[in-house]
Amino acid sequence: MSEIDLKKWVSDSIRVSIQHGYNPSYFSEMIVRYGPKKAMSRLVSTGKIQSGLPKLKLLGLASEWSIEAGILKFPDLFTPEERAMAQFRLDNAEDPLLR
Repeated sequence: MSEIDLKKWVSDSIRVSIQHGYNPSYFSEMIVRYGPKKAMSRLVSTGKIQSGLPKLKLLGLASEWSIEAGILKFPDLFTPEERAMAQFRLDNAEDPLLR
């Protein structure tokens, strides 16, 4: 899959999140600033889980529409380390010590 596919997926992810009552405003700002791929890489590489992931988990959307899910959906666009961090974050989204 290409960066064009990723860009469409990101747009869909934001739309779905908003439809379910969550506006990922910080993620949207990062996309404008860095572009989808770089924004996702930067966000998943931080040491803490952003507030959006637990919110998406509560809405039942994390496994399909979170930044982490997007990284796993487009593995060729991200490094093995970024994919591992994405999986770890999905697996530990509810751990309060990681926020």
